[in-house]
Amino acid sequence: MHLAEGTLPLAHAAVGWALTVPALAWSLAGVRSGGDGEYATGRGAPRLLPAATSLLFAATLLPLPVPVLGATSHICLTPVLALLLGVRAVVWPTFFVLGLQALFFAHGGLTTLGVNTLSLGMVGPVVAVGCVGLLRLAGAPAAITVGVACGLADLAVYIADAAVLGVALADVAAPVDTFSAVVVGFAPVQVPLAVMEGVISVALVRLLVRRKPALLPSWLAGTTRRLPPSSLTGAVLVLVALLASGCGYEGIDGTVFGAVAAGGGQPPTDSVVDWSGGELGLAARLAVPFLFGFVAGRAWERLGVEEHAPSR
Repeated sequence: MHLAEGTLPLAHAAVGWALTVPALAWSLAGVRSGGDGEYATGRGAPRLLPAATSLLFAATLLPLPVPVLGATSHICLTPVLALLLGVRAVVWPTFFVLGLQALFFAHGGLTTLGVNTLSLGMVGPVVAVGCVGLLRLAGAPAAITVGVACGLADLAVYIADAAVLGVALADVAAPVDTFSAVVVGFAPVQVPLAVMEGVISVALVRLLVRRKPALLPSWLAGTTRRLPPSSLTGAVLVLVALLASGCGYEGIDGTVFGAVAAGGGQPPTDSVVDWSGGELGLAARLAVPFLFGFVAGRAWERLGVEEHAPSR
């Protein structure tokens, strides 16, 4: 979901921005009104949004390695957030998070920010909601529904980016050839991480259902089965081992998206505005994660206080 600066012709980048601006206006209007629809109670979206934005920032910036392949990528998190808050509530936080990452972490680009927002903030959430609708009609258990829908939506984000690159490089190669090259390139890394996305999504939903069920859609009540402590400890140890093994690994955004774009005559370039270097960049790289962590902690604390507050 981090197409770099220069990988899209300016005309294509402009189309992405033209589609993103009304989506942002729609999202902001929904946040101000409290959210709507089956996947976002009027009370839930505003109260969960600060913590959700912080988690989204961390998830999309943290590189998760696949040791056998020596490459890293990210989970998306927007699919499960769409199930909890609604698609409308996810678009604006996605834009905000990707914009910060482009400015202060040299991750993604500003010209490509519109397309990146659409793929991560619209395509992934819409696919997740659509899959949930189909799986619920089929009578699948809630936990299976969440896991499968979020895993497939994770893949949909990267497939959308592959399609965007295929169209962008149509003057050099047939779109289907470019699309196939990108899909084959990211599949060995992103398929395992899509499975991880599904597992993490189910764990997050279960935690929230136990913590504050009144804020969530009623159909998620079937995801409350507790994971045994040994499973949680094992999951943490596996994640730590993956992160430790991933030092020096190449990110899929650069090795696949960047390489394919460069081969089509659209090599990644320096960002239009890059504040990732120097003292300002260093301060931002320290301060921004701290602030997001503080916001997430305070939001979670408020939910806990509300949960245990005596009724009047």
